[in-house]
Amino acid sequence: MTTDSEAPGRAYRGESAEDRDERRRRQLLDAGLRVFGSVGYRPATVRGLCREAKVADRHFYQHFDGTEDLLLAVYGECIARLTESIAHALADVDSGSDIGTVVGRGLDALFERVEDPHLARVVWIEVLGVSPRVERTYLTAMQRFGALMLDYLRAFDPDVASGLDVDLDLLAAAAVGGISHTAMTWLASEYAAERRIVVATTAAFLNSIVVPLTGHSQPG
Repeated sequence: MTTDSEAPGRAYRGESAEDRDERRRRQLLDAGLRVFGSVGYRPATVRGLCREAKVADRHFYQHFDGTEDLLLAVYGECIARLTESIAHALADVDSGSDIGTVVGRGLDALFERVEDPHLARVVWIEVLGVSPRVERTYLTAMQRFGALMLDYLRAFDPDVASGLDVDLDLLAAAAVGGISHTAMTWLASEYAAERRIVVATTAAFLNSIVVPLTGHSQPG
């Protein structure tokens, strides 16, 4: 536990004040992920989070106004990890790959992250119904995922859905909703299905949407 002998603004045991503050913030974020992702957001208390983080209670408010602020910070990091995993996986896809390969690779990267139950619970369970501010943050993140999907789709076909009476933003929202519900169901089942089955099933769902819009046929 952090002690009161660590005077603000001074080095302590070779650690600068700035590094010490960053370490405490990191410990609180990691504790938030563990606590929100296990017992949940609503039962969590500042004291319990600080105990899990091994920092004094008084240091919590140097970084966060309350548990909701910590939840949003933890959620933001979880979304960043999901996004980075997908981007990294797709960066390795050959430029000549068919769109089915891209869909499968991106989904595998996403569901590999979903196998972390703490992250999955924070992203798809604990942020729901907390407050209007958290709800807006959640919806914005899902919209960004939809926009990311459309960006990759347009890379294959700049005129995707041209001539069709389709709102691509709404379609992306529907696709993200399907993926999200699949992640929630998989988490609730305690990962009963193998990841490859979850990926293949979700890919079949997405490909059934993508193919009619682009005219790209999938490999037999």
